[in-house]
Amino acid sequence: MPEAQDLLGVERGAIVAPAGHGKTELIAKVAALGKRTLVLTHTNAGIQAIRARLKRMRISRSAVVVDTIAGWCLRYAHAFPGIAQPPLDMPVGAQWDEVHGGVKSALSVPAIRRVVEASYDRILIDEYQDCNGHQHELAIALSAIAPTMIFGDPMQGIFEFAGATLSWEREIHATFPLVAELEVPYRWRDKNPALGDWIADARNRLIRGDRVEFAGGPVAYRHADDAFDMEVLFQSIEGKEGTVAAIHCNKGICYRLAAAARGGYQAIEEMAAKTMTEFAARWDASPTQPVRRDTLRWLFGESFSMRKLGEEESPSAEETSLLEAIKVPMAALAVDGPRAALEILMLTRKLPRARLHRQELVRDVERAISELAAGRCATMLEAAKRIRDRAGVVGRRMPKRAVSTPLLLKGLEFDHVVVPDAAHFAYERQAQAKLFYVAISRPTQSLTITGSQGYLQLPPPAL
Repeated sequence: MPEAQDLLGVERGAIVAPAGHGKTELIAKVAALGKRTLVLTHTNAGIQAIRARLKRMRISRSAVVVDTIAGWCLRYAHAFPGIAQPPLDMPVGAQWDEVHGGVKSALSVPAIRRVVEASYDRILIDEYQDCNGHQHELAIALSAIAPTMIFGDPMQGIFEFAGATLSWEREIHATFPLVAELEVPYRWRDKNPALGDWIADARNRLIRGDRVEFAGGPVAYRHADDAFDMEVLFQSIEGKEGTVAAIHCNKGICYRLAAAARGGYQAIEEMAAKTMTEFAARWDASPTQPVRRDTLRWLFGESFSMRKLGEEESPSAEETSLLEAIKVPMAALAVDGPRAALEILMLTRKLPRARLHRQELVRDVERAISELAAGRCATMLEAAKRIRDRAGVVGRRMPKRAVSTPLLLKGLEFDHVVVPDAAHFAYERQAQAKLFYVAISRPTQSLTITGSQGYLQLPPPAL
């Protein structure tokens, strides 16, 4: 790893950092050497990781500003609306490109450049592989004002579908020359160094388009013909302490895996909160009891799995009593909808045969309903948006056992990871090798891969 002090003389440069190779530590060390450093990243989780590292190093928040690219740009756009021309409401979709472009235009004004120059003596941009063309042009404009370094890993550039398709060799390094590539897999040094070496070797093989072998090394390979081998899923973590993630690229399969595991794994919700938004839209469509009843039943079907009764089995007395109790608030949905819905959800959680596999979804729905019940929002959609925006700011708490996609788990680490049906990566439309690399680089202690064959070979990725 290059010394932080040596990087202070770099006006424009790039650090390529594979997963678990000490990137966040290096960013914090470089930031700590400045007097007014701006660190930009893409997500609130990234902000939290960098701030936590700075806190451990006892670096004052006044010396280092950490923000998302989007958040920083939006503030500057509203500070100079005449030239940046930000949208009136919170930007969505392609409007963010307009915000980035507007701030880039603002940075061409000498007075605004002087404001930035007086505010920061160094700019560090993290997770640069997630930048699109508009963000890249913004970074170039910033680098003309203050020394700027970028940090990222082209092998973790899995947002090609969202326009993050910059070529590091042809486009990025033309402005930000390669300074160093981090080579030491620190994440695994004290926990499973053999696994760290295997992941580093797999990364190189994926870049070349070579076969990645699962058997005969630190990876636990288990034969399975599809992703829904629950025995494999649970045997792979039997007797192991710590956090576990099962990673599959298909969101729908993740939900089905969580349901099949009957609460043994919890599904992670996408940040757009589409299911909660759909629940809210259905709720707001009509205040009648049948519509609200059906809306809650739909939510239950998405979030709970019910164990089927055996041939000779009858519902328990507890279950019968709870089902009778649910009828009371169910009848009141048209009169006092939010409070009745909260009571129904509370009683449903107690059903002995019910297992909740989308805990995050139900918890956020309950919070939205509470906002509506307290009169802080006029509609369920407004309440759902408030909860979604709040989650984007404060971050999310991962369950001990999670099942989700590489897109949602990128940047996180777990003690143990299971990759079910590894062959499915070959059927992804974009970034197959990158998605697989992100998945296999999440664990710190153990990696289990299932599939019908003990290897995977994917097309060389676009870097």
